[in-house]
Amino acid sequence: MVYGRGVSVSFERADVEILAEKLKKVFEGRRPQVTLDGTVVTKPAPVLNLFGRTVLGVPVDHSKLRVLEPVPHKKLCVAVDASAKVLFNLGSAAVLESRVVVAAYRGAKRVAGRVAKRIALVSSKFEAAEWLARVEYEAALKALAELAGPGYLLFDRSLTAAPLYRPSTRELIAKVERRALAAGLVLVGVPKRTRLALDTGEGALSYIARMARKLLGPSAFYYYPLFREESLPPFMLGSPTVAKLSELSEAVLRVDISRRALARAECGDLLGELAFLQDPSSPGYPYPLKAAHEESRISGSELEVDRMLLAELLKDWGVGDLLLASSAAYSSFKERSLWGDAP
Repeated sequence: MVYGRGVSVSFERADVEILAEKLKKVFEGRRPQVTLDGTVVTKPAPVLNLFGRTVLGVPVDHSKLRVLEPVPHKKLCVAVDASAKVLFNLGSAAVLESRVVVAAYRGAKRVAGRVAKRIALVSSKFEAAEWLARVEYEAALKALAELAGPGYLLFDRSLTAAPLYRPSTRELIAKVERRALAAGLVLVGVPKRTRLALDTGEGALSYIARMARKLLGPSAFYYYPLFREESLPPFMLGSPTVAKLSELSEAVLRVDISRRALARAECGDLLGELAFLQDPSSPGYPYPLKAAHEESRISGSELEVDRMLLAELLKDWGVGDLLLASSAAYSSFKERSLWGDAP
């Protein structure tokens, strides 16, 4: 059947019934639970699928759940974040712009900051993602030359040196970790998105959040460990934890903490100091990271100005007009579809 534009189309009932049955299995609260492949389990276990490798964690148990108490401190906290926008879409490649921000705090006081703009030509989303990781870690490395702990170095990404990254990128990430630890700073990653799930197919964060609410009410909490240390691959620099930093927020986060740091300190102490770094107006998330994220945004009008500025600068090399002409052949729809606003 052909439907007119703008006409609402209902879902196929058979699809809805199949989906409902599968979701009932995924979200079933009673024991036994069933994994997506039909295996009966008594307790679901965390699982991470990364770069062709599956890491199975320790079965989820309420004994690993703890109330999280904020630990007051005035340690240095350095947050790094970078945004990315497409300046020019060339079809098979794109010129990206990034604003990378370093924001350093002691308690609630801003003690240092740095803002830089970076540009690059990339030919795939993965190349764009690697480049964005590089600009963040390069900014962190510069900050480490000027700042020293004790304290924390925060990223809004998982602490993973992807094996598909170039060797130079992996070495850069490892170098930042070494320099940070030498300076007394603990690497912490708070990714916006996570593949952390259970072997039943349900998201690990939502499952643990429900368990915590049942046992602890609205209290802040953390859950650790999710994985045995020896099971984590070398490219995972951080050990994942699940934490709710404030009883005033419903936000439940995956928080990666440097495995080297966890060998020296208690997870609860580190997360307690992280929980202290909250703005009362927006509880549940570290305010240094929030500040870095807000400052890294590139507005549409700023993007247009930068687009014209870069084209003008590139005229000295004889490619400015060529860049404008080539980019004009691709619509904004193609730009959003192929590249998105950020890799």
